[in-house]
Amino acid sequence: MPLTGELEHLPIVDVIQLIHSTRKSGTLNVYSRKGEGQLVFNNGYIISATHSSEKLKIGKILLESHIISQADLDKALALQEQTVEDRKPLIVTLLEHCGLSKDAAYKALETLIEMTVVEMICWTRGIFTLDIDEINVSDDYRFLPKQLQAVTLDTQMVLMDALRIFDEKVHSGEIQISDEPLVENPLEQFVEEEEEPQVEDNNDEEIVVSEDLLGLADLDKLERKKPYVFKGLEAFDPADIHRQLITKTLVEIPDEDKENLVAFLSSISTSHLLEDGATATTTKSQAVIIYTCDEFIQHTIMTVCKKEGILVFATADRSELDNLIDRALFKYLEPILVFGGPVPQTEGFSKAEIINVRSLKMAQYPHISIIQLASPLDFTFSLQSLNEGVRAVFPTPYFCERKETFTADMIHFLNTFQSYIRGCFNEERRQQFAKLRNSLSGLRLLRKAPDISLMVLQFVSELFERSLTLIVDKKDLIAERSVGIVAPKDFGPAAPMKFRIPIRKESLFLDIINSGDSFFGKPEDGTFEDLIYPEIGAPKDSTILLLPLKSNDRTITITYADFGSRAASKVSLDFLEFFVGQAGIAMENALFRKQIDSSNQPEIIR
Repeated sequence: MPLTGELEHLPIVDVIQLIHSTRKSGTLNVYSRKGEGQLVFNNGYIISATHSSEKLKIGKILLESHIISQADLDKALALQEQTVEDRKPLIVTLLEHCGLSKDAAYKALETLIEMTVVEMICWTRGIFTLDIDEINVSDDYRFLPKQLQAVTLDTQMVLMDALRIFDEKVHSGEIQISDEPLVENPLEQFVEEEEEPQVEDNNDEEIVVSEDLLGLADLDKLERKKPYVFKGLEAFDPADIHRQLITKTLVEIPDEDKENLVAFLSSISTSHLLEDGATATTTKSQAVIIYTCDEFIQHTIMTVCKKEGILVFATADRSELDNLIDRALFKYLEPILVFGGPVPQTEGFSKAEIINVRSLKMAQYPHISIIQLASPLDFTFSLQSLNEGVRAVFPTPYFCERKETFTADMIHFLNTFQSYIRGCFNEERRQQFAKLRNSLSGLRLLRKAPDISLMVLQFVSELFERSLTLIVDKKDLIAERSVGIVAPKDFGPAAPMKFRIPIRKESLFLDIINSGDSFFGKPEDGTFEDLIYPEIGAPKDSTILLLPLKSNDRTITITYADFGSRAASKVSLDFLEFFVGQAGIAMENALFRKQIDSSNQPEIIR
């Protein structure tokens, strides 16, 4: 029997993560006033996606990606129309008759899944049904083994990408977040036809459906309703997920304690949906990545992090851990890595093995904060962890050590962890404010234009490995002082580099000079490969910053910055833009003072 629920009470992101974390197989159907979508899972991994929107069709995606031409699409559609029996999916027709490559086909299907999830994320009202073990794969995803490998996407990766794309589309205005109207008993549309009473329509006039008629005119006055479950459908209750996992992983604790844990986790799962009208469409730039084989710890930390609106991903696979970290950094998230405590007699999770993996990650990703969970009784391991540079060691309850108080201890642990992880991310912001405040104080003391541009360079270098001031001349950019290019970053600003970069027509530099807007991302401009990187060397990641300094409505310098030999990470562009705006005002004042001083000079009579 299908499970069903309402998006108002359990957002689609949570549903998808629950399916992944419990490794369920089945078909998830989602219905909203904005459309209908379907995701198919196999052991928690997404293997198929469909959507009612015409823009989310495989042919449209291939065409807009310039992978195929309109002629290719027309040819494939014509071939399909000619075939009545045994008609093959469009993508297979394109593979066989239009020169579509296997890699391009696979990538297009990945994109289709990703964009389907992006569309579904913004649905705040509607219903979903989950048919466990019912796998209805769309024809587009059915391939002969010789043609293409089966599509099996890591659900966590898809969610990470989809949430980031969604956030970008919201900021760019491509997606408008608008609360959908509440509908009384939305599940009634699942009434079987034979159960619906037949009503004779004796009125020939067309009835105009209005908000008043539907009772939606005063939405703010409506009280929230508990999920309405229609006859014939079983409610999708998050408490059941908690209960199943606790029963599976905490076999020895009493039933009463199990129910106390279920009640606690259930209260966390639903409370964030009822506070201040929060919805699942709120996206953040923070992420927690959990590395442990303890399914209970994975599940509970995921639950409390979701309460804070923090993206959270869990794995017990060492290779998947690297993928999650790399993907988080690639998407400009700020990950905190949480290592579970040692699990004796479990391969890969002894003390020595955890220390080894943790040391490797600290060397690979020196800028990532690490939290280590550990038994309160194992002070040697805790002290060793702190000595090696982890951000914090968190005492974690172990049933074998305190059986009588385990449940109370675990609830206390989770409440405290929730507060701590919230503070971790707030601390990052506080540190940024402190740096901004100190830099602004120093900026007010400067009186000369070169000193002001140098202050901008130093402020940018706090967030990037390499930075360079480019002075805007009539036809060229002149390379001035730099940090981390000529000498190591710790050495501070180096002497002017003095090479020149011609300002090309229709280039990114020309756009920035004319508009005064900053740029952060991967440029598609040959200027960098042709003219800049031969002088300073190419960074490992092509993500760069171009930050213009304006004075009297004219761009006078552009600060270039990149991440050097390390992976790109998220930066607070709002802080940078605010600081350079203040630097522009200081520059105007400095130039004005210079003009006054020049006019006050006594005239020399010759």
